[in-house]
Amino acid sequence: WPIKIADPETCDQMYESLVRIHTNYYKNKYPRLKDTSFTGVTVEDCKMILATGTLTMEDMKKGTWKKLREKFYAKKPEEDSK
Repeated sequence: WPIKIADPETCDQMYESLVRIHTNYYKNKYPRLKDTSFTGVTVEDCKMILATGTLTMEDMKKGTWKKLREKFYAKKPEEDSK
């Protein structure tokens, strides 16, 4: 049973947009100069904070934003210059 699409042109545009997202088109077209986020930290630092395997009970009671603040506000300014 064939599916009828009301607006094939719009459907094609949406499909192409999803393909670009899936294939990291924009990530490849506009590569980052540094592997950091808006906070200035690396992906590895973020993964470490979000990981639950090494947390104590006290850490588990803290919210994600509180853990992020404690981790990155405790960072010394000279570490940023590395």
